[in-house]
Amino acid sequence: GTTRKPRRAGVRPLVKGLVRRNSILTSTTNPGAYVLDPSSDVSQFSKAQLVNHGELEDGVIPEALKYTRPFHLTTLNNGLKVACEPSNSQLAHLSLVVKAGVRNEQFEYSGINHFTKKLRWRGTENRSKIQLAGDLENIGAWLHTSPGRETTTIHLTVPKEHLSKGVEILADVALCGKFNKNAVEEQREDSLSQLRDTSDHQKFILENSHYTAFRDHMFGQPIRGNHKSINNISSDSIKEFVDTHYVGSRMSLVGVGGVDPSVLSDLAEKHFGKVPKNAGEVSGEETPVFTPSTIQIRDDDVDMTHCGIFYLAPGWNHEDYFAFQLLQRIMGDYKPERDSKINHPHLQYNNLHKWLGEMEDFGGHNSYYCSYSDVGLFGHYAASLDMSAYLVPHSLLKATRKVTGLVMESEMYRARNKYYNQLLSPQSLGDLANEIGHQLTFANRRIPRSEVAKRISCLDNRHLEKTYAKWLWDTELAITFYGPIFTQIRMYEIWRGYTNDSNQI
Repeated sequence: GTTRKPRRAGVRPLVKGLVRRNSILTSTTNPGAYVLDPSSDVSQFSKAQLVNHGELEDGVIPEALKYTRPFHLTTLNNGLKVACEPSNSQLAHLSLVVKAGVRNEQFEYSGINHFTKKLRWRGTENRSKIQLAGDLENIGAWLHTSPGRETTTIHLTVPKEHLSKGVEILADVALCGKFNKNAVEEQREDSLSQLRDTSDHQKFILENSHYTAFRDHMFGQPIRGNHKSINNISSDSIKEFVDTHYVGSRMSLVGVGGVDPSVLSDLAEKHFGKVPKNAGEVSGEETPVFTPSTIQIRDDDVDMTHCGIFYLAPGWNHEDYFAFQLLQRIMGDYKPERDSKINHPHLQYNNLHKWLGEMEDFGGHNSYYCSYSDVGLFGHYAASLDMSAYLVPHSLLKATRKVTGLVMESEMYRARNKYYNQLLSPQSLGDLANEIGHQLTFANRRIPRSEVAKRISCLDNRHLEKTYAKWLWDTELAITFYGPIFTQIRMYEIWRGYTNDSNQI
């Protein structure tokens, strides 16, 4: 009979993943394949391959990536996950990741999650604004809240000897916010004034690209809301939003650095154990539908023209997730003040950067892969003076088609090595906690860097070409322009023609 080829580790969805038996990473599909045995070699202490890993064979990863840190995960009775990845750091970093974001808001209260973030700095039911600032200063702590489209993360960094006090403050800020009418009215004026701030042009393009791509779903609405929705927000609507989403089954508490797993678990039980497991009905959980469209915002006071071109892409738990992680690293980013000093445009290894480097008035380029639980966006941001405003989207679309239509082995190895080096690079405690929190939220488990490297190593160029053709060939686009728009306004179908080779102008 015929032998069945085992499914490659790189294309299994994250929730199904690989398993670890006796410290050995093993495929759940074929236990005899994809085995990593760190106990058989001590070369993780060697720095010989930390920078240039060469052209490693498919399925082979650098030795240093075969070793992972100890990880501990417990779940409280109310469903709250408590994760810990300790190290020898003198600091402890805590992150409370909550499944509450723009997609869970109501249209009439759009921006309520970001509004609530600002209110947390105005004090809690147990602490005034001055007392909260004083308590943080007394223990040398740093507090920050990051609202997003699907999650909200509250970060707290504290010296490890003050871990107990830090968890108490974190719980107070997250669960006992002061949402009285006076505080809401004070914050309303501040939030309305922030809506007029478009100084971060790249962030503005990303926000509008999400809007035009998912305009029929709350997922695409602005994180800060709009003038009408901000005026609709009340203390009652805020309390309802918090009570619905800040529940045990939708929260994960992550501790990294100088944190003892058993101590963190006890503190979590003490301060978060009484949080209900579930509450009211959660909205916005349906998958957003991609809307092919363009949005053009003219502002003659802006020096450069900014554009965003995005494709529909897989979400976190899709089998093609890592293929797009590689694509982002293949496309890379380009900064004229950096790259033009290193190489002449004709010496650039990336065709896109070669074309962009030939434009004297080009401002910069970044490629993005924005992945979420059930959907994603892949695309580009670029800025230039209006004289090159047409050439920039032309170059972005043509380069994407060229790179994905024929994935060169040199590009694949370069992207793999870049990914390996990023996995080996030191992470800040905040980035590490944020990574763990989002993995627990979307994949419901910790994904060690050895598994990430293994999945990347199993993606060959032919598989990548098939994957990119499935998502990016003859497909729809979401396009955003902002600035002094003159020359780049064209029919949508002309831009779309670059995805199927019908437009080679």
